Amino acid sequence: MREPFELEWYGGISEKYFRRVRPGVDEMPWGTLEPSRYPPELVERARVSWTEAAFNEYCTAVAFSDLLRSLLEVRAPIDLIGMASDFLADEVLHVELTSRIAMELGGGAPYEVDFGALGLPTRPNESPLFHATESVVKLCCVGEAYSVAMLAGCMKRASHPLTKAVLEQIVRDEAPHGRFGFLYLDWVADRLTDRDRTLLATSALDSIATYAPLWQRLRSKIHDGHTTEGFELAHIHELGWMESDAYARTAVEAVENDVLIPLAERSIMIDRARLAPLLETTYDSA
Repeated sequence: MREPFELEWYGGISEKYFRRVRPGVDEMPWGTLEPSRYPPELVERARVSWTEAAFNEYCTAVAFSDLLRSLLEVRAPIDLIGMASDFLADEVLHVELTSRIAMELGGGAPYEVDFGALGLPTRPNESPLFHATESVVKLCCVGEAYSVAMLAGCMKRASHPLTKAVLEQIVRDEAPHGRFGFLYLDWVADRLTDRDRTLLATSALDSIATYAPLWQRLRSKIHDGHTTEGFELAHIHELGWMESDAYARTAVEAVENDVLIPLAERSIMIDRARLAPLLETTYDSA
C-alpha cells in the first residue's frame, strides 16, 4: 500500500537525546537558503531532488536495521556489529538534514511509497551467512561506497553555506559505511566458497545497475565554449549539485575505484562484459 512520504518529529526528551548523540545540527545556517533567488522550475527540481535524497536515506536506515539483525544471527564480531549499529543513527540524521533542505525550498515534494517494501531484496534459499554477506555487499560495498564518492563531489562544489554544511556532515558520517563492508568481507573471507563469490559478484553487478540510470540519463550541452545545464551554474552549485559532465565522470570513476577494485581484491570479480554497457554515459557535449 502506497502512502505519502511524510516525516514526524516528536521533540522533547527524544530530541535532546538524539542531539546529544548527533550534535551540531542546530548550529547549521538554517533559514539562509532563499528560494526567491532561483528560477521556480529550478526550485521545484531541487525540492524533488532533496525529497528523494531524504527517502533514499530512509531506505538505507531500513536496510541497516535489517543488516544488524543478520550480523547478530551469524555471530559476526561484536565490534563490527557495534560499528554498523552506529550507522543507523547516521542515516536517521541524514533523513532529517535532507528533508529540512527540502522544507527550506518550500516543502517536500509529493512522494508516495510502500513503507512495507523498503528493505534490500536478497537471494532466497541461501544460508544466513550468505544472506548477511550479500546484504553487506549490496548496501555497503556498492551502495555506500558509491554514494559517498558522489556526495563528496557535490560537497566540493556546494557554494551555499547550508548545502555545504549538510553535505559535509553526510560525507563525514558515510565514509565509514563503505569501509565497513570491506572489513566485513575480510572477516568472512575464509567462509566463502567460489560459488558464493560468483553469486556475490552477480548481486554487486545488479546493484550497480540500479545506479546506472543516474549517470546514463544525463544530457548537457556546450554553448559558446561553456557547459550549460539550462540554469546558471552558480545556482546549480548553491543548491548542492554537480554539473552533469562532472557527475557522470565521478560516477564511473567511483564504480571503478571504490567498488570494483576493492571487491576484486577480495576475489569478487564482476563480469566486465556485462558491466561495460552500464558504465557508458550519455553525456552530450555536442
